Amino acid sequence: MKRSIIYIFIFFLMSVSCTHNDGDIGDWFGHWKLNEIVVDGTVDANYEHNMFFSFQNSVFAQTIVYPDNSVDRLFANWTDCGNYLIIEYAYAKDEKGNPIYSENGDLVALFYPAPITRMSIGENIVNVDYINGNNLQLSMTDSIGQKITYKLEKW
Repeated sequence: MKRSIIYIFIFFLMSVSCTHNDGDIGDWFGHWKLNEIVVDGTVDANYEHNMFFSFQNSVFAQTIVYPDNSVDRLFANWTDCGNYLIIEYAYAKDEKGNPIYSENGDLVALFYPAPITRMSIGENIVNVDYINGNNLQLSMTDSIGQKITYKLEKW
């Protein structure tokens, strides 16, 4: 009897423990394989099909896997706003909270997006075209006015 109670207690702890750091974010949680990048209606032939988008709590990551199995992870903050996301790559600020710019006029980045995604340092407004089970499509307009579409699947 005592052993049964211990097993029930352990099962209960395992079922309520959370692998989602700081709360459940629903369908967003986990890794999404970036299958295709479309730029103004044309598939980007330069994309090597080696990237994942990951969501956890307020952290967004772009993970790039290279042929030798080495990995780069690029981090940002993200906010779910319903039909769109805000993905923000942090930049340096002065003591008054104003952005700091380099000598050539660019924001001094603390975190960078993968160039192939055409996301920018600072805020990126990314539309949720659909999230349907294991399929996800996101889109945004990049800094030069191109429409970028990301087609992903849950991994």
